[in-house]
Amino acid sequence: MPLLKHAKLAAGHLGMARRVESVNMMDAPDIIYYLKPNELLLTTAFAIKESPNDLLELVQQMAEKGCAGLGIKTKRFISEIPYSVLQLANELAFPIIEIPLDSPLGELTTQILSYILEKRTDELRYALETHQAFSRIIMEGKGMLGVMNSLSTLIQHPVLLFDHRGQVLAESYATPSLSQDKKKMIVDLLKSIRGNQVCYFSLLASKEPVTVFLFEIYQQRQGFLVVLETMLDDPFSVLAVEQAANVVRFEFMKQYALEESSRRIKNEFFADFLDEQITSEEEIMNRGRHYGLQKRQTYKCIVALIDDSSEIYSKKFVHREEAISQFRDQVYEYLDDLFSHLKKPYILFTKGHYFVLLIPVAATQAPQETEEQDWNSILRNIQDKLYEELEVSLSFGIGNYAEQLTDIPACFHKALEALRSGYQSKKTRFIQSYRVKELVELLRMIPYKNLKQFYDNTLKGLADSTDREHMDLIQTIAVYLENNCLITETAKQLYIHRNTVSYRLNKCEEILGRSLKDPNEALKLRIALMVRSLLQT
Repeated sequence: MPLLKHAKLAAGHLGMARRVESVNMMDAPDIIYYLKPNELLLTTAFAIKESPNDLLELVQQMAEKGCAGLGIKTKRFISEIPYSVLQLANELAFPIIEIPLDSPLGELTTQILSYILEKRTDELRYALETHQAFSRIIMEGKGMLGVMNSLSTLIQHPVLLFDHRGQVLAESYATPSLSQDKKKMIVDLLKSIRGNQVCYFSLLASKEPVTVFLFEIYQQRQGFLVVLETMLDDPFSVLAVEQAANVVRFEFMKQYALEESSRRIKNEFFADFLDEQITSEEEIMNRGRHYGLQKRQTYKCIVALIDDSSEIYSKKFVHREEAISQFRDQVYEYLDDLFSHLKKPYILFTKGHYFVLLIPVAATQAPQETEEQDWNSILRNIQDKLYEELEVSLSFGIGNYAEQLTDIPACFHKALEALRSGYQSKKTRFIQSYRVKELVELLRMIPYKNLKQFYDNTLKGLADSTDREHMDLIQTIAVYLENNCLITETAKQLYIHRNTVSYRLNKCEEILGRSLKDPNEALKLRIALMVRSLLQT
């Protein structure tokens, strides 16, 4: 600018990269209260000509406020800028420009403002043009990859697009082939970013500069545009990246809205299916085929639940339904991502507060015990990652096998039963497999009349006797059977001589009319003693 032709930088050389967004003139000592960040102040120093210390304080305050710099016209009210002021400006990297006497400050202010407005107009025009260009790429069906390629051409640097989970969604053709270590390094960087919209990094191994632009994609999820090989600070390049981020953000929103709708329809279908509102195998197949259900396929069902979910929701979201829903979606997406990395087929959906997983089991599946151990290891690893990264404690209930599609609801309820069994044992972050009911529980299902009849027929005269000798005989049989029919161990436990045990056992055989050494008879007696405890409760 002609009016600044003979101006010179008096101090603060290290602050010359400061951005000037507006200009102001000083005509009062309290000007600091009217200044804004990135503002350039022009002054003749008339208000502080008698007090150099006031100028020192002004420089300090302007630097703290983030002002761009200070232009002082010398040779009018002050002959030169005090050395102490210049020294402070250098320490603060705060530019002080010495303006020639023949440059009118009013006219200079007007020219600077005109220059800034012209630059702003150019930037806005460029932003509009690039936004339109990127939008056309999306409408032409070239997607996010097309936008990344166009952006890379504009800024002359490779570009990668990451979603909120750190997955690469698109990368420009100019992007060099990245090693797994370098990709992991970049993903780790993305996880460490908090709040800033633009971040600059240098990769440790290669010392390669990287610029990361953050943008919100949908419901507080963040996306990342990563520019390789540069600390990108050119205003027009930054504008291009911002416009690309805006266009990509709308594309994300569209995709997530479609995914949410599809997921809702999927959850509704499986909820009806598991509640047995759909019983026709043909209808199940017609609707379930879209989600991966196969007709002649055995499935295993796994149900997961967030431990103490009400407490977590209360602490984090104060029962705000929308926030709770977003949190559950985040857990769902995280589970979906982890399962997808296993490279195994699966069907994941939600039913109420439960996350439900259907695993196809091949006909040549490994033995059940081995297969169960494999899945326990997988689920434990998922539990650990979820707890480490999201601070979410999750438990799993594993059901049995469904050999037909119509068996899946029953399999689901078995998984639920396993999950509830774990919670009844006061456990958290557990993996509980369904087990066939204990024998005592099965006996409870038999009518009382039938149980009593079996009990009386098996124990005969010992069944309901209150005779002291008969009660000792019952106790001896029970301890004898518990110790695997070992007389010595039975004697030790009862604190009697082994000959006494032999005498009592012979007496029992006489009363019962059967041999205690017969495995079948021993089994009947074991069951009868279990029934005895049930009848007495």
